Amino acid sequence: MDLSFIVSAIGISAVCAVLIYLMQSIWKELEKRKGKELTLQDRISKLTKNLESSVAVITEIETEISKRKNLAQQLETDIGRYNKLKEINKAQVEAIAQTLKIPLLKESRKSWIINALVAFVVALIFFLVGHFFHW
Repeated sequence: MDLSFIVSAIGISAVCAVLIYLMQSIWKELEKRKGKELTLQDRISKLTKNLESSVAVITEIETEISKRKNLAQQLETDIGRYNKLKEINKAQVEAIAQTLKIPLLKESRKSWIINALVAFVVALIFFLVGHFFHW
């Protein structure tokens, strides 16, 4: 016998052994699956879990829709304010500015006088302290 013939026979035998092992594994798996058909109770349990997860997702979607609805309402309110402000003409703007300007001028005069008095008193105190503690 030739050596190549023996090597070929061993190779073919190994391939056949692997194929037989794979077929047996597949057959065993099919047998397991046949015996494990889902019962009615298992199906009901699985469907219940799926429904519960669906309810959770739907609740999240409803919450997100509610948030976006509130945001849309706020944006509509802001748009209304913007349109009202846009409609104010120049004369109205000047009238509002004049109305605000008069109290601001009075306050600025009062604050200037108060600041001047405080500065004078502080300067006088430092002058007197310097004069009396003069070496």
